[in-house]
Amino acid sequence: VPRKKRNWELEYKGIHNVPEQFFYQFDNTLLFSNNLLETPSVTTNRTLRGDVVDKIFKWGKDNKITKTKVMDWVDLINPITDLLRIPKETRKELFSDYKETQIVKLKQSIDAIEKAEKILYNDEIRLYPLVEPLLNQKMIYKIVLKTLMKRQTGEHQLLYDLLMPVVDRLEEHGLSDYRIRKVIDNLMLVFEYDGEAVGQSVLKYKKKPYFPKKIIDMINEAGKQRYQRLHEALKKQLDSI
Repeated sequence: VPRKKRNWELEYKGIHNVPEQFFYQFDNTLLFSNNLLETPSVTTNRTLRGDVVDKIFKWGKDNKITKTKVMDWVDLINPITDLLRIPKETRKELFSDYKETQIVKLKQSIDAIEKAEKILYNDEIRLYPLVEPLLNQKMIYKIVLKTLMKRQTGEHQLLYDLLMPVVDRLEEHGLSDYRIRKVIDNLMLVFEYDGEAVGQSVLKYKKKPYFPKKIIDMINEAGKQRYQRLHEALKKQLDSI
């Protein structure tokens, strides 16, 4: 019998967070997110280390990466460096705890909304203006839940969203996908990250159904439907995943 999924925020710290927030401490490592669609940041050291700056400068010079400001790439890359020092199995465990917690919170939130719907819309009372926003929120939660459950507990899962600002900036500088793959892999080598083919994996991530921008575009597209209520359009998007 599969064990019951657990809310690790609640069990470890007694924190009752909404699905839009995630706060979790594992030894000296802090995971935090204030975004329903993105995986959390990973922090073990809140100060900027000199060796981190040196490595980023070396990476930029070796790969002929242009910068507009001295600390331009440091600002983008420093947020991922704590994660790069965490061993593979621990990274997988941290993502697994995040995923499990978010699934529990999303399912509980969906159940709570459905109970509220029955109170607000039944044979005795029909407060549809109050029900409709709940229907919209429920569909968004269902979309996020369905896409989250498609994610595998892989070694790079916590890295992708943190790397996207770096990938986006490289694209702005006109680098091809081939160059981006090489440059990202070289960055991993500089920080002695114990994972392989990160450059290729992060570009593939952008094509996944759970890529945050894809979900945002899906929700925005549903909002453009003039002759359908938002929750009905969102339901169609949910069924298409």
